[in-house]
Amino acid sequence: MIRKTVLIVIILVMLGGCINQEANNTGIVISDALEREISLPKNLDRIVIAGKQTPTLANFAYLFDSSAEKVIAIENRSQSSNNFLSLLDTNFISKLTIEKGAGAEQISPADPDVVILMTSMKEQIGDQLESVGITPVYVSFETIEEIYRDIRIFGTLLDGVETAEKIVDFYSNTKNEIDQLISSSKTSPRVLILQIDKSEGNLVYSVPSASWLQTAMVEELMGQPVWKAEASAGGWMEISIEQVFVWQPEIVIVVNYQGRSVEIINEITNNPVWSEFLNNSKTMINPFAYDYQSWDQPDPRWILGYANLAHYLHPEIISTTFLYDLVRDFYHDLYGLEIEFIDSEIIPLVQLQIE
Repeated sequence: MIRKTVLIVIILVMLGGCINQEANNTGIVISDALEREISLPKNLDRIVIAGKQTPTLANFAYLFDSSAEKVIAIENRSQSSNNFLSLLDTNFISKLTIEKGAGAEQISPADPDVVILMTSMKEQIGDQLESVGITPVYVSFETIEEIYRDIRIFGTLLDGVETAEKIVDFYSNTKNEIDQLISSSKTSPRVLILQIDKSEGNLVYSVPSASWLQTAMVEELMGQPVWKAEASAGGWMEISIEQVFVWQPEIVIVVNYQGRSVEIINEITNNPVWSEFLNNSKTMINPFAYDYQSWDQPDPRWILGYANLAHYLHPEIISTTFLYDLVRDFYHDLYGLEIEFIDSEIIPLVQLQIE
């Protein structure tokens, strides 16, 4: 009798193990940007993108074919009225159903399987979502290595693990090619990335955080980010025009997230104070390239921004031909657009001032 009881227990344990193993095989486990191990159902059919930098997150999501079907709602924080993702998904505009600044109360009616958020949104939104039983997954996309990691997170969520590796290979191979090309350069110019906006008719100047992608790209490309020592607090740091002159940059690259960099450059070069500085210092000033949005951000276009910076810092090595060829490869290989469309519709958008 005892033997039979033991045998039954063993069989039940074995069966239980099989059931648990099968259950595990039907789900996915990921480690997100906050190093949280998260168990999720295998079929994620209702994905929401919310919080700050949703345009960046949506652009990365749409590198994967399943996004048009699986991404059901996106918080409306678009930088540009010229919406690129509408080219890939005719229903994209209808997905911008979550108001800017929405909390869990506005997100939960979408009944998401998962909500993708930047790490900075944990306390503001993520904790709220968890309190009502909705799972957030965090990404950060702040450094090149984080971009690679977070692409792989998207690949797992969007049934595109192999696609994620192809995307990472595209980025790493292109970056390696640029790095190899400029390795023979003897120049290490003093560079200033300068965001310029208008407020009440006045120009407002700011520089990126020392820890951000913009700073890292300048250093990777053998440039000297003149603002780095002063910008350790995080976020965009507002500066005066006098500080620009004190830093004595050899190259100034203007960022404007409304796509007005060329317009602003034309304005400041006609300003007597700026004009005197530029003439006396021989400083070159150019826009950070922009098509549907600025290329300086941790967006899928970061690799275009990397090539854009390489062209400004090493124009004798990285030509405009190289840059435009990369634009074609990027939109064709990663987003599946035809070369004829890229040449007719996207290349003309690129704001690139040649000195």
